[in-house]
Amino acid sequence: MNNKRLFYTCSLVLATSGLTLSPLSAEATELRYAVGFPAGVPLDAAKQYSSAVSELTDDQYSVRIFELSLLNHSEMSSGIGDGMADIGYLLTAYSPSDYPFSNLAADMSMKLALDDRAEGKEGYAYSGAMLEYILLNCPECLDEFKANNQVYTGVVSTPTYGMFCNDPVTTTSDIEGKRIRISGAPWARWVRNFGASPVSLPIGESYEALSQGVIDCTFFSAPELTNFNLIEVVKNINMDLPGGLFAAGGATTLNRDRWNSFDADTKHAMLKAGSVMSAYVTYLYQEQANQDLSAAEERGINIISADNALIEDSKEFILSDLEIVPSYYSNEYGIDLERAEELAGVMSDLIDKWQVIVSDIDDPDQLAEIYWDEIYSKIDHTDYAAQ
Repeated sequence: MNNKRLFYTCSLVLATSGLTLSPLSAEATELRYAVGFPAGVPLDAAKQYSSAVSELTDDQYSVRIFELSLLNHSEMSSGIGDGMADIGYLLTAYSPSDYPFSNLAADMSMKLALDDRAEGKEGYAYSGAMLEYILLNCPECLDEFKANNQVYTGVVSTPTYGMFCNDPVTTTSDIEGKRIRISGAPWARWVRNFGASPVSLPIGESYEALSQGVIDCTFFSAPELTNFNLIEVVKNINMDLPGGLFAAGGATTLNRDRWNSFDADTKHAMLKAGSVMSAYVTYLYQEQANQDLSAAEERGINIISADNALIEDSKEFILSDLEIVPSYYSNEYGIDLERAEELAGVMSDLIDKWQVIVSDIDDPDQLAEIYWDEIYSKIDHTDYAAQ
């Protein structure tokens, strides 16, 4: 029996608490899963999630994946809440005022650039930290999802961000005056700190903007090289900078009414499946990042490094910027400053903790088990997100 089958089988035994399950006697109830991507890692991970749901519920439930056709990213939050989808791949950054407590923790990801303890596994660590922060340490986060008629069961996390540029960027002077597409407020502050101009631009427009010189660089994780064909136009890649990653979202966010229609065993199974999705989307993204960087190098794209002075300047900025994240969320979204500072401290400690935990992980099923053991198993599934 392989690790994945053992993981699911043990989970099912726990979930059913000794009940004898008979073969499928009725048609499985279909759950609609909206994923706002046409292809790539989110879809590949969603297929693993679908299989997990079927197996863990003994085929009482099935998951039908709607790639891009049911809801797009900007529609996802309201679409899940309204029941257009039973489950959705939600990016909370698209609705920042609805999820400030959750996004506060997501905006601390540049802390990962301060050391190399989780090098190559930064996403594994940050997914673990975000899961533990939201599920076990931030009741306000769970209330945000409740207010949108949603239930959080899984994380979104990309690999680390690098600089994809037309011209080489290795020194501080190379950055000055550049027009750089950014992915959020921390990166905008980083860009301004080094004398460049942040540009807000939809991800799908980056290809044309780079090829026509509208922007000089963009901050992306490596999988976007092939996801958006940037490998055709990028000439220089520097993965030393700026650091951080995208983790603002819930990969398996459920409609709350649907969740509350489940019995206790099904809720347990859906949480277990959430740990599978969290692990697979994180692991597969990193795997693709490694492949795409190798493909870029083979294609003749320059993979360059920043000089030590720029790296140290960047770390100095990150240290100071992490201190203003609580006040930013307090000023922008009305979070009590003392509570924002408390939660930022919790997240900072969790980032440190999870960089150590994931150091020996080399398999997605192993990662799923760790997420389950360290986080999900500590949730009272009979009471979680109850009305």
